[in-house]
Amino acid sequence: MESKILVVDNDSQIRELLYDALTKVGYKVITTHSGKEALELARTHNPELMLLDFKMPDMDGVELLEKLRYFDHKIKVLMITGFADDELERRARLAGASGFLRKTLGIDVILKAINEILQPNKRYGQEKILVVDDDPNISSLIREFLSKKGFSVVTAASGEEGLEKFKTEKPILVLLDVKLPGIDGILTLKRIREMDDKVGVIMITGVMDESVFEEVKKFGVCEYIVKPFDLDYLETCALVRICLVSALLD
Repeated sequence: MESKILVVDNDSQIRELLYDALTKVGYKVITTHSGKEALELARTHNPELMLLDFKMPDMDGVELLEKLRYFDHKIKVLMITGFADDELERRARLAGASGFLRKTLGIDVILKAINEILQPNKRYGQEKILVVDDDPNISSLIREFLSKKGFSVVTAASGEEGLEKFKTEKPILVLLDVKLPGIDGILTLKRIREMDDKVGVIMITGVMDESVFEEVKKFGVCEYIVKPFDLDYLETCALVRICLVSALLD
């Protein structure tokens, strides 16, 4: 069965580019420039993935996403944007956006991210994810879930242990708790960035704190997930971030 993708973008050239590229590799693609029409299309066609622009004539992408979540919590949503807007991105994360892709990345990188989300090929067995969380239940839950998805997962219960394992294991992605015993998550992040400025990092927290979010953004962290979180959502965020890191390393 073909995977369905709903493309919602105000720019006809972008819609055409995405339609041609996605249909060429076998996806069923529906397009619209309207937020209101996108909501109806999401109801009637049940797409697996929505590619959503921030700017549209009748409502912005975040407003559409917020309304979508009233009746659909499962559809994966990637925000496709040509500009950076911290406030819109913050609202989109809270509404459940799975990731953000800049149009400037190019169609090849965007396609790669979509393929990894909809057709995970389990090629990440040799690449590692480091989970740094002092709650053994959370670490165990994430490790078991991601291991079943084909990832190689390493865990650490403190910032100090996380930094040591970061040096030895060389993960492609770090899932990092904000509150940790000893050195806290933000300082751990700072030291990780001193060692590697390209590795993907997703912060995990029990409470959404705007000041913390502003602080971690200084170190290039875009994803900030609040517990309790949906594991499928976590997987999608991880796949997007790994894909972007891989593109930087190529």
